[in-house]
Amino acid sequence: MRKYLTRISASLTALLIVGTSLLPAAAVRAQTAPNTSGQALEIAPPLIYLNVSPGQTAKTQVLIRDVSTTALNVTGEVNDFVASGEDGTPKVLLDETSPDPYSLKGWVTNVPTLQLVPKQIKTLPITLSIPANASPGGHYGVLRFTASAPSVNGGNGVSLSASIGALMLITVSGKINENLSVKEFSVSHDGKKGSIFQSGPLVFTERINNSGNVHEQPIGLVTVKDMFGRQLATLPVNQPPGNVLPASIRKFSENLDKSVIGNKRLFGHYTATLKLTYGANKKTVTSKVSFWVIPFKAVAIVIAILVIGFFALRYGIRRYNETVVKRANRRR
Repeated sequence: MRKYLTRISASLTALLIVGTSLLPAAAVRAQTAPNTSGQALEIAPPLIYLNVSPGQTAKTQVLIRDVSTTALNVTGEVNDFVASGEDGTPKVLLDETSPDPYSLKGWVTNVPTLQLVPKQIKTLPITLSIPANASPGGHYGVLRFTASAPSVNGGNGVSLSASIGALMLITVSGKINENLSVKEFSVSHDGKKGSIFQSGPLVFTERINNSGNVHEQPIGLVTVKDMFGRQLATLPVNQPPGNVLPASIRKFSENLDKSVIGNKRLFGHYTATLKLTYGANKKTVTSKVSFWVIPFKAVAIVIAILVIGFFALRYGIRRYNETVVKRANRRR
């Protein structure tokens, strides 16, 4: 049963942290745990960014609120996290071995236990002791809080616990390596990639690889031009800005549809240019992709109409000439 409840708690935590998708703290003010058995917690900020130095003691804080109707006992712990897939969802490492060199699990000690009454907000001071030999670059963890499950059925039952976390993205000073590259820049329609399409809407996809040692927030544009060099659209990439963690790939996508180009019909050859800026020194990465939009069915129908019209006109002219010849012969 304990193992089963641990898995449930892990699932709850994952659901809570998915909502942040590694967005900056300014983008999301607070996250709330689901109301399970009358329990619910709220935390702010959901993301904590700190720049520290090896050997330093750093301090931060979080706000915890009981948004349920019952008093709660809240315990905290720290886990590492990594990127789960390419959509920006963090994966909390509960039992797995911490990923070196990006771990910070051991840097936070003595996370306080607190008691909350309904609607009460408490400020929790958090202290991080940065090791003197901490590797430069990014280190990632989640400060996770769980509300103690109340007893049910006179103390003979078990109730699930609400769990919520604040992601910590810590940058240790030193030799920072910032290096992003474009793993893929493609165009698709209805989930099928290609270079020739019959119609819109189209979707641009970028897969950005971070081979550096610190998280990055690349931002930029996809600029689409037609065969005459005229600008059709500009599509913002990674808005609001999300993070690409080290040793991971993150996927972004933008729609080229009526919300962007209105009632314009796509036809002909197009070129899309991707340009992203990232890092303290405003480095850039670029990529290009070309594609055609040819409505084959419509073109085939037009061609068929033209062919039929040509033969119909030719037949009509021939019939007309035969008639003229017959009339001329009768007059002789």
